[in-house]
Amino acid sequence: MIKGQAKRGKPITTSKSFSGKVGEDPTFFLENLIIDAEANSWDKTDLLEVIGGFLKDDVREWFIDNRHRIQH
Repeated sequence: MIKGQAKRGKPITTSKSFSGKVGEDPTFFLENLIIDAEANSWDKTDLLEVIGGFLKDDVREWFIDNRHRIQH
């Protein structure tokens, strides 16, 4: 089980994924992810633990390489 998963439980709503491809709007993605996080009662720590699951391709690789630098 992922750390914190039991506390979070099953999400009420799920965000769409983001890959950073042409035509995708990162601001739109993040705004919707924040709305979904609030609906799911995720705090900033929860959000940092789950965001990688919504990222794809090069954006996901970047996140994996840099998540230790992201502070909340």
